[in-house]
Amino acid sequence: MRSILPEHKNPILRSVAKPIPISNIKNKRIQNLIKEMQALLTKEEFGVALAAPQVGEPVRLFIISGKALLRQAQDKSPLHPKSDYEEEPDLSRAVHPERNRRESRDQVYINPELVKVSRAKTNKHEGCLSIRGKWGEVPRAEKATVRAYDENGTPFTRGASGFLAHIFQHEMDHLEGILYTDKATAIYDEKDDKKD
Repeated sequence: MRSILPEHKNPILRSVAKPIPISNIKNKRIQNLIKEMQALLTKEEFGVALAAPQVGEPVRLFIISGKALLRQAQDKSPLHPKSDYEEEPDLSRAVHPERNRRESRDQVYINPELVKVSRAKTNKHEGCLSIRGKWGEVPRAEKATVRAYDENGTPFTRGASGFLAHIFQHEMDHLEGILYTDKATAIYDEKDDKKD
């Protein structure tokens, strides 16, 4: 079983990840990698996503936790206080529990491409499972669109704003050998007062 490797023990975090051949997506090695990454992410109380380089695999793959997707849905729901991102609530989510169930599943992004980002940026509070005990403020585009393949090799395009757009950008950086600390305007220890 793989583990999430800390920055100082993982040189792969500083390399550009390689694409996964589409014909290999359904092979045992890639499917096992996806399952192991999902299992690792499930164990993380505050982890919202995980990129393959974080577990020592230099391939273009990341997973977003169903918990994070549900948080995004709840943040937009009129039954939940507005999120930090001040998005308008999506009333359809409050009356469609099936949509919430779908959004509570992990999402797999294979060979993702960031195809569009908004010009408007906001500083986001950010941490990383590869850099424990630290947090930072990172300027991120408010909206982002990603094109990728899922775990079955099906192509899809997903646009997002707020929290999910923030996750897209953090994970795409991992695939380019970039850590949030490279872009942060401020970094502080977990025990410090956080600027939430």
